[in-house]
Amino acid sequence: MFEKYFCRRPRGIRLCMLWPQRSSRCLTFCLATLSSSFEKFATNFQCHLQQRQLPLIGQYVRFSQYTKYNNHKQQQFRAIFTSSYRNNAKQITMSEQVKYLETPDKSETDKKIYKTLLLGNGLHALIVSDPSPVPHDGFTSSDSSDGMGETEEAGDADAESSNESSNESTSSSSGTGESDSDSDSEVGDEKLAACAIMIDYGSFAEPRNYQGLAHFLEHMIFMGSEKYPEENVFDAHIKKCGGFTNALTDSEDTLFYFEVAEKHLDSSLDYFTALMKHPLMKQKAMQRERCSVDSEFQQIVQEDETRRDQLLASLATDGYPHGTFAWGNLKTLKDNVDDSVLHKLLHEIRRDHYAANRMYLCLQARLPIEELETLVLRHFGDIPSNHAVSAPDLSKFNYRNAFRPEFHEHAFFVKPVENVCKVELTWVLPSVRKYYRSKPDQFLSFLLGYEGRGSLCAYLRRRLWALELVAGIDDNGFDLNSMYSLFNVCIYLTDEGFKHIDDVLAATFAYVKVIAHADPQDLRVIYAEQQGIEATGFRFQPQRPAMDNVQDLVINSKYFPPKDVLTGKELYYEYNEADLLELIAHLNEFKFNLMFTARSYENVVYDKREDWFGTEYASIPMPAKWQQLWHDSDSVSKAMPDLFLPEPNRFVAQDFTIFWHQNGRPEIPEAPKKLLQNDVCELWFRADDKYELPEAFMTFYFISPLQRKSPKNDAMCALYEELVKFHVSEDLYPATSAGFSYTFSVGEKGLNLQVRGYNEKLHLLVEGIAQAMVTVESTLNEDILQTFVKDQRKSYFNTLIKPRQLNRDVRLCVVEHMRWLMIDKYKSLNEITLRDLREFARQLPRELYVQGLVQGNYTEESAHNVMNTLLTRLGCQAIRDRAYVEDRTVQLPQGAHYIRCHALNEQDTNTVITNYYQIGPNTVRLECMLDLLMMFVEEPLFDQLRTKEQLGYHVGATVRMNYGIAGYSIVVNSQETNTTASHVDKRIEHFRNSMMQMIEQMPAEEYEHIKDSLIKLKMVADMALSSEVNRNWSEIHNEEYMFDRRRQQIEVLRTLEKSEIVSFLLHNELDNLRKVSVQVIGHQPKKTTTAEDQAKNKTNKKTICESKEDTAEDEDDDENEDQDEDGDVEMDEELFQMLANKLNVTFLPPDGDVSTILDIAEFKSKLSLFPKPAISLDATKRSALIEDALKNT
Repeated sequence: MFEKYFCRRPRGIRLCMLWPQRSSRCLTFCLATLSSSFEKFATNFQCHLQQRQLPLIGQYVRFSQYTKYNNHKQQQFRAIFTSSYRNNAKQITMSEQVKYLETPDKSETDKKIYKTLLLGNGLHALIVSDPSPVPHDGFTSSDSSDGMGETEEAGDADAESSNESSNESTSSSSGTGESDSDSDSEVGDEKLAACAIMIDYGSFAEPRNYQGLAHFLEHMIFMGSEKYPEENVFDAHIKKCGGFTNALTDSEDTLFYFEVAEKHLDSSLDYFTALMKHPLMKQKAMQRERCSVDSEFQQIVQEDETRRDQLLASLATDGYPHGTFAWGNLKTLKDNVDDSVLHKLLHEIRRDHYAANRMYLCLQARLPIEELETLVLRHFGDIPSNHAVSAPDLSKFNYRNAFRPEFHEHAFFVKPVENVCKVELTWVLPSVRKYYRSKPDQFLSFLLGYEGRGSLCAYLRRRLWALELVAGIDDNGFDLNSMYSLFNVCIYLTDEGFKHIDDVLAATFAYVKVIAHADPQDLRVIYAEQQGIEATGFRFQPQRPAMDNVQDLVINSKYFPPKDVLTGKELYYEYNEADLLELIAHLNEFKFNLMFTARSYENVVYDKREDWFGTEYASIPMPAKWQQLWHDSDSVSKAMPDLFLPEPNRFVAQDFTIFWHQNGRPEIPEAPKKLLQNDVCELWFRADDKYELPEAFMTFYFISPLQRKSPKNDAMCALYEELVKFHVSEDLYPATSAGFSYTFSVGEKGLNLQVRGYNEKLHLLVEGIAQAMVTVESTLNEDILQTFVKDQRKSYFNTLIKPRQLNRDVRLCVVEHMRWLMIDKYKSLNEITLRDLREFARQLPRELYVQGLVQGNYTEESAHNVMNTLLTRLGCQAIRDRAYVEDRTVQLPQGAHYIRCHALNEQDTNTVITNYYQIGPNTVRLECMLDLLMMFVEEPLFDQLRTKEQLGYHVGATVRMNYGIAGYSIVVNSQETNTTASHVDKRIEHFRNSMMQMIEQMPAEEYEHIKDSLIKLKMVADMALSSEVNRNWSEIHNEEYMFDRRRQQIEVLRTLEKSEIVSFLLHNELDNLRKVSVQVIGHQPKKTTTAEDQAKNKTNKKTICESKEDTAEDEDDDENEDQDEDGDVEMDEELFQMLANKLNVTFLPPDGDVSTILDIAEFKSKLSLFPKPAISLDATKRSALIEDALKNT
C-alpha cells in the first residue's frame, strides 16, 4: 500500500515491488541521521494485501522477573523522571482522571505491555511499555538500516543501485560491561522512544474557499509555541537529542510524530505538547510556510499517481468533501486572500478542531507502564477539549452518489508525464472499515491480484500483454474513508497489450465473472488458507521500530475497538459469506470507472485539462463494444480454461522449530562466520540467538565482469534481471502469498538476490531463481526481446525525467571510475539483438564470484547445501579478468567544479542542486567526525535554507561513502520559478563557510549533549533480524568486513573533542577542498496547449510508450492520416528512433567564471584513482579468531 500523506519534510526509502520501475505505489520514508524506520525491507509482497498470518492470540502474562540489567535500567529511568514528578504541585489521582478501556489482544511472541486510556479531557491514549530484553549484540546494533546501496532522498534510484551509502553509521554496537560515557549504558542496550498524536481533522473538513488549509495548518503548528516561541525549536531540540520528527495530513486526519532517545522523552514531550496547546502561528510566518507548501506541491506536480487522484477528485459530486484540492499552493492560500482573515481562520480551526476530545495518542518506551501513564497525564491531561465542535458527519454522504454519473458512464483517457501505459477499473464500494473482521475486500484483492497459475495476471503475461497487475484498495484517505472505498484493478500494459486492449478487457471481465460465479465452498477453502497464513504471520511478527509502531497504532486506535487495535489490520477473524457476496455483487456490476493512461489512443484528442495539476485528458461515452464485452463475459469466462481460482499453496510453512532452542541455546559469536571461501564464492553464516523466530535471510551477490564493459552490457544486465523475474513470477508468486519475499536486482557489477521468510521452504526460492538464471536464455524470442526492450526504455526514461534521479546519476558517474550514464544505457537499447541477449544470458552465469550470507533460524549444514546447490545449478567458474569487478573512486581535483544540465521534462520546474565534497579514504575516526558534523548542521541548515530563505522544500545534508572514500553532500530541491541554481549554490557555500564558526562557538555542554545523543543512537539495538542482516551484508558486500563497526565508532566518539572537528574542517577547507556541484536545472513554465491547438494537430500521432513530450509537431502530418494499425506501429517505431536520438543529457557551458565539466569521460581521464581500500588487518585477524574459536566449540 502507499499513503498519499503530505509530508512536512521528505525522507526516503522505497518498498519495491517485483516490478519496481512500473509502479509508483510505494511508501516513502527517510530518516537522515536516524534510520529506525528503515526497518522496512524491500520485498515483493502484494501491494494490495500485506501478508500476515494465524490467530494465536492471547493475553500476555506480565513478567514477574526482570534481569539484573533491566532492573538497573528501570532505576535509571525512574531517577530521570522522579525529580520532575516532585515538582508537580498537584498530584493526579489516576482513578479520577482516567477511564481504562479494554486491553488489546496480541501475539504470543509480543512481550510488550499495552494499556488504553481515555483521559478526563477526552483524549484517547494507547501506551506501550516495551520491557522485553534488548537483543544482545556483542559487536553491533542498529536502529535500522545501513545496507548496501545509497540511502537517498525520497524517490531516488528506482532501477539503479549503488555501493555508495549514506548515513551508514547512524547506530552502533554492543558489548558487555559498563560504559565510561556520560550515557552510562552498555553498548547496544538502547531503544528509542516514540510518540504519535493524530487529530481528527483533515482536508475533507477544510473550507472549500481555502483549499489546502488543513495541510497549511499542519505546517504552521511547528512555528513556535507560547512556551517556546522560537520557530522550529521543537525540531531543533529533537535533532540535538538524536531524534526525528515529521507530520502528515490526510483526508480525515492529521498526524504528528517523533522519535527520540528515551533519556530525552520527558523534555521532548514538553516541547511537543506546547505546540498542541498554544502554537503561535504568527502572521509573519505564514508567507514563508505558504511558499513551503507551494514548493512541496511543485515537487509532486509531475507525479502521475497523484495527478490521477486529483482527476478523480474533480469528478466528485458537488457538495461532497473529497472534491477538494488537498495539497494547496500559492493560488489557493495567497492569491486573492486577505492575510488577516486567513490568519484568524487558522487560529479558529486550530482552536475548534485541535481539541483533546478529537485527539488519539500512542506513546512507546521501555519505561514501566505506570510511569508512561503518568507522563501522558502530565503532558496531555491539560490539553483543552471542545465538545461544541465535532468532526464533519460523513455518514450523510451516500457512497453510491459520491461521483458524478460520468465517473462510470464515460471512458477516460489520460496523458501521463511518465512513459507508462495502463488501464484501470475502479469500483466505488461502501467504506470497508466495517468489514474489518471478515476482510472481504482484502480477500478479493488477493484473488484479483493473484499472479500464480490460473490468474488474470498470468494469463496476460503469457501473451505478453501485461507485465504487472495490482488490485485492491489503497490505504490512503482519498481511496479509503468514512464515505466510500475505491477498489482498483490496475493493469500495466505492454505495447502489444495496448493493441489488444479489447482482449485484455474481455479477460478482465471474464475473471471477475469467475469469482462472481465461484462455488461459495471453494471460496471458503481459499479463505481458510489465507486466514491461516495471515495468522501465522501475526504470530511470528518481528518487532518494529517504535516510530513505525506508534504511527500505525495511533491510526488503528481511531478506527478499531481497543481490543482489536493490534489485530484489526492483520487477521482474518472470521469468514462472513454475506459480507463477501455483498462486495462481489458490487464488482459484478458494469458500474466502474474505466481509465486509460497512455500517450495517445486512436483518434482521441486530449481536449480537457484538470485545474490544479494541468493533467490533459479526454472522456467519451462508454463505447458500445466494451459494454458488449461485459455482457458477453459470462459465456467468455466459461470458454477460458486458463482462468481459474488459486490452487492450494505449496509454500505454506508447517515446521516452526527454533534451532537455537533445539540445540540447547548455545552462545554464538556476534559476527558472521565465514564457512567457505575460494575463487568462485565466499559464504558467511550466523545462526540466530536473539529474535527466536522461524525466519531466515539468504543474500547473494552474483559478481560478473560483463556488466561494466559497455553501456550495452549494462542495459542487457537490466534486461536479464527482468527476464529472470518474469520467468519465475508465476511459480514463485504463491511463496510471496505465504509469507516469503524475494528481491532480484541489478547492482554495480552484477545481480543481487535476497530471499526471506520461514526457513522450512526458503531454499526453494533460491533454487527456483538459480534455475531461471541458466534457463532463461532458451526461452527468448523476438517477441519477448521487443517487449522487454520497450519496457526497459520506459524504466530508464521514467528515471531520467525525474530531476533528483538524474542528479544522482550524473554525480555517481563523475565520482565512480567505471559507471555509465543512464542516458547512454537508454540509447544502447536500440543496438541489442536477440543474438546479443542470448549470448549475454548464456555467458553471465558461467563466470561469477558469488558472495553469500545466510542468517537466521538455519544451520551451517543447510547453509552449505544451499550454496552448493546454487553453484551446481549455475555451473559457474572463477572470474579470469578482475579489472571490471574492482571498485575504484575518482580522486576529484582540488577546488570547485560544476556540472550542469537541464531537466529532461520541459514541464518540470524543479531544480536540484547537490554539492558533493570529497574528503578521502575512510577511517572510523573520519566517519565519526562526519556523522557528528551532520548532527550539528542538519537542523541549522534546514532552518536557514528552507525555513528562513525558502530556497526549496527539500534541504538536507548527508554523509556519503563511495567504495571506501568518504565525503558529504548538501542537497537543495528548489524550483526554477523560485530562484536560480547559482544563487542556491552560493547560499549553500555561505552556510558551509559558517559551519566551522558555528561549531567553534558551540558551548561545551551542547557539544557533549549532541555527541552523547549520537552515541546513544549507535547503541540502539537491532530490533529485528532484517536490520542485523542488512548491516552484516553491507560489510560483506562492500568487502570491508568490519562487523563491529558501531562499537569502534562509539569508542572513537567518546574521545572526539570539538577542537579536532574544527581543526579537521579548517584543514579540509584550506588544503583538501574537492567539490563538485551537480545542478539539474528546471524549466520556466510554458504556455499550455489549448484544446483547439490539439485538435488541429490530432493526426500528429506519437507512439504511446516512447514519446517524452510534444516534440514532433513539425513532422509531416499528411502521411499519417489514413494509416491502418500496422502502419501506425511502423510509424511509431520510426518516430521512436528519432526521439531516442533526440533525448539527451547535454551539459551546459559555464555560468560565470567557474570550472565546468562538459564531458565526464574527458574530465575523469585526467584524474587519478584512489587506491583500492585494503581490508583492515584487525578485521581479518578478528574473523580468523572467530573461525578458530568456532572450530574449537
